[in-house]
Amino acid sequence: MTKRRHATFGFGNRSTPLHIPWEDGAMSSEQLDPVLISVAAYSADPIAYERHYKGHLLDRPTRFASLLPPESRILDLGCGPGRDLRLFADAGHSAIGVELNPSFVAMATRHGQVIEADIRNIRDLFAPQTFDGIWAQASLVHLSRTETKQLLKDAESLLRPHGRFYACVSAVGETGWVNESDGRRWYTVWPEDDFEVAVSAVGFEIEDVNRGPYIEVWARKGGR
Repeated sequence: MTKRRHATFGFGNRSTPLHIPWEDGAMSSEQLDPVLISVAAYSADPIAYERHYKGHLLDRPTRFASLLPPESRILDLGCGPGRDLRLFADAGHSAIGVELNPSFVAMATRHGQVIEADIRNIRDLFAPQTFDGIWAQASLVHLSRTETKQLLKDAESLLRPHGRFYACVSAVGETGWVNESDGRRWYTVWPEDDFEVAVSAVGFEIEDVNRGPYIEVWARKGGR
């Protein structure tokens, strides 16, 4: 059996570039993982992305930081350019990001510690009950339902008792490919209360829900 290697807060950054096989003719885009295609699209203009979202929904990470005990350990899933890593650090917490896009990793390391990895593999990166909070703002939108449900299970196991969890996913439109100005991306849509049900199913206690184009779920792990 292969032994899993868990990262600590001293884990170094990975430097392996995000390889897009169809660029060298290895395979067609249709044969590739939709998550890899979607994540790669953000490399078209990462600086413009950072500027666009610099002040977007800042009240959410600010609220999340305020709900945690002082000096909490936070896992930022799909941290992007690292805006929220900086915000969590400014609030007195110790945060680490996991990000697959190498352009975003390079930008995020200005604000905190980042591991270049696929968020679908967090169970291989960290030991159980490592974190007080797990933050996933719009980072699950490209995952399939099956992948998201597995990630929710993994997140619950990585949280300490009473740890807090936040995630938001697409709630309107249709699941499938969307051709956007900077690339092609896959979006999985969770209508009605589907995402709430999935979060509850892994053992989280839902404390609050914000509804709109995205459904935002604020949850907490039980005391076991």
